[in-house]
Amino acid sequence: MIESDMENGTIRVRFAPSPTGLLHVGNARTALFNWLFAKRMGGKLVLRIEDTDLERSKSMYEKKLIEDLVWLGLTWDEGPNENDPGETGKFGPYHQSKRIELYSTHTVQLLAENKAYRCFCTPEELDEERRRAADEHRPPVYSGKCRNLSKQEVKENLLRGKTYTVRLKIPDHPIKFHDIVRGDLEFAADTIGDPILVRSAKSGAVGGSPGVPVYNYVVTVDDSLMGITHVIRGDDHIANTPKQVAIYEAFGWKVPEFAHLSTILGPDRERLSKRHGATSMSSFREMGYLPEAMVNYLSLLGWDAEDSKTETFTSAQLVQAFSLQRVTTSPAIFDYEKLDSLNRHYMKQAPPGRLAALCWDYFGGLLPEKEEAPDAVLVWFFHVIGLFVPSVSHLDEIPAKAAFIFHMDPNLARADQDNAAALAAGSAQTVLNELANHVRAHAGQVSASDFSGWINQIKEATGVQGDELFHPIRIALTGTHSGPEFEKLIPLIEQGVELNLGIPSVRQRLDAFIGV
Repeated sequence: MIESDMENGTIRVRFAPSPTGLLHVGNARTALFNWLFAKRMGGKLVLRIEDTDLERSKSMYEKKLIEDLVWLGLTWDEGPNENDPGETGKFGPYHQSKRIELYSTHTVQLLAENKAYRCFCTPEELDEERRRAADEHRPPVYSGKCRNLSKQEVKENLLRGKTYTVRLKIPDHPIKFHDIVRGDLEFAADTIGDPILVRSAKSGAVGGSPGVPVYNYVVTVDDSLMGITHVIRGDDHIANTPKQVAIYEAFGWKVPEFAHLSTILGPDRERLSKRHGATSMSSFREMGYLPEAMVNYLSLLGWDAEDSKTETFTSAQLVQAFSLQRVTTSPAIFDYEKLDSLNRHYMKQAPPGRLAALCWDYFGGLLPEKEEAPDAVLVWFFHVIGLFVPSVSHLDEIPAKAAFIFHMDPNLARADQDNAAALAAGSAQTVLNELANHVRAHAGQVSASDFSGWINQIKEATGVQGDELFHPIRIALTGTHSGPEFEKLIPLIEQGVELNLGIPSVRQRLDAFIGV
């Protein structure tokens, strides 16, 4: 047996995703809780890639997974490197596909010690066992039919080239383990059955195969050899745990501590899925959620602070506050509105320049390539984003809010039913004609003070005020009767005209709306 040279006394946890899809909310929460626990306890976080499913595992998913972890700020101490194909750490390889020989070595050991056996039952025989168990209202576990085959019977089956699985002999006593979240758990041996360790093995010089080691087996071997002290994962793994504990005990290895996190449900209390909305970290990132908001929100899915009130935390504050003892067993409800609220909170705190940089690509076709953009365009865009951030929940909503700055269609504005009442008022045309006269008589850019002065003059000259005054003007300039303050908006429009971005001026907008 290959022994782990785990550093004595060091807490070691792992995040072990499969590169068969994107990093979704549940796995991201698992990664975060492992990271928080490691940081809080001064331990190590291991990233291990569980890629034994060679057909479904894709390098692009692994790359995306690593990008998402880095985006969230969840750095690891051992595992695949972020920016090169190498690995860091002394317990590698950190890809399970590169550890197959190691699993084979351990399988040979278990067979030699009579703690595992070869099972030659066919799929049809196993199906019949399951049907019989269902008819008799028994758990659908393997009967152990091949457990007591003689050495001669095993030898004959191997000589015939029969396909087999390798099964662990579950001891005839309850399997017990402690869960930090749920307390002491116990499973009767007859509800577990002899679990498969290796599938589809076959003897013979031609067509022979050592088989494919299964999840419960390889994860246990890896966790032990990598010195993992705490296994923190979703509660869908509780049923796997007694099988894994039995494997630890068969090898004489120390069993790690377990902490199973509650299920995450959608607002309708069904398991969270795509039908509820975005669920992958890459989707949230593309939508313009900030990583600090995502980390903060994920931390609240099944955990709460000691005072049960505080809900906003920086990563550093989370590390100090986090405790597995405050992880709950109740299902967590993914609340998109709460996530939006946290994202608005962090957007208000974020430097405007950072937000502008994140938003640039959303305006493809309206702006030059960022690397080629003049400083004046960068500064102007910085102010555009700052103007609209308070009115959105995530950054990808800004282009729709800011679209009128780049282009305003007067025909669409007039046809919009939301604008009908304001434009139908008898004073609307009068107000717009008065404003147009002021603008046409003005030379150069329109400033905020110019515009404000004209509004006051129109108010005095016509007696029109309030929404009856402002709504027609706003519709003519922006296409809608609500939006940013004119004091901030007018300078941005006029400055944008000078940047060769095709932005219509205040005068051009009025002329197009009321006709020259």
